[in-house]
Amino acid sequence: MSKVLVIGGAGYIGAHICQSLVDNGYSVRIFDDFSNGLHRRIDGKFTDLVEASILDRSALISAMDGIDSVIHLAAKKAVEESVSNPLKYYEHNVGGTLNILAAMAVKKVKKIVFSSTAAVYAPSEKSAIDETDLLAPLSPYGATKVMAEELIKSVGIAEGFSTISLRYFNVVGSTKVEFADNSKDNLVPKVFAAIKRGESPEIYGSNYPTKDGTCIRDYIHVADLAESHLSVLKRVESAIVHEVYNVGSGKGYSVKEMIDQISKSMNKDLTPMLCPRRAGDIPQLIASISKIERELGWKPKRSLKEMIDSAWQAEAGNS
Repeated sequence: MSKVLVIGGAGYIGAHICQSLVDNGYSVRIFDDFSNGLHRRIDGKFTDLVEASILDRSALISAMDGIDSVIHLAAKKAVEESVSNPLKYYEHNVGGTLNILAAMAVKKVKKIVFSSTAAVYAPSEKSAIDETDLLAPLSPYGATKVMAEELIKSVGIAEGFSTISLRYFNVVGSTKVEFADNSKDNLVPKVFAAIKRGESPEIYGSNYPTKDGTCIRDYIHVADLAESHLSVLKRVESAIVHEVYNVGSGKGYSVKEMIDQISKSMNKDLTPMLCPRRAGDIPQLIASISKIERELGWKPKRSLKEMIDSAWQAEAGNS
């Protein structure tokens, strides 16, 4: 049985990936510092756990014992915080990645899948962004992910690793109540949090050059994202590759459409508050997913309604 070290496995996306791996016959070891991860996601489900930081290289080296491949999800990811505290982001997202690669080299673990982001891309007028488009991130967070991708590829080539970086778009939904998204920065949990406080959800900017004036983004169900990792893991297991793939739904939904669907899923009238635009927000960002579909045969299956319904069920279950 192949054993995977999932770094950041107690996180929202990480827990879904760990469950998907176990369901498909893999053995999993979770490495997490619980700065964002939650014990409720893994208690009673996953017993092989290392509680440590990716800044601790010796802990990473020990955690590589008996490991066949690595899925690296650990990162600081709040865009606004990265602007005010870039040092923290370079230390964790670049320095931490370097430690993971060094530990892999010491223990001769030769396969890694890396969680990157659509935030690496330059603002674009294109209807869909593909993997060859210009990388020019607007935030230190995005810049650290570009650097981590480059590190992984260059170390991978030198050390004979097989490497794939996945550029995630916006992830929504849940498959279990305890796996719910606890991020303070993602749109759907932000709307739920506002409603809980008795406030109106906020829309930042209503005069963009889009169909309804609000920003358009690509949203993918977390279960589809988890399944993409199985396809990608099989690829790094089968050959030495150095690849990058977008992972999204390939569809764009506006903020207004998202709030309308949340309203339907909750069976509650929501009147959003229109606020000024936020610095750095671009009108539209949609993934081209033709490369991963063509090369790995993966494509997402779940609808926006399924995404929001599952997110609300998990949120209601944790209330």
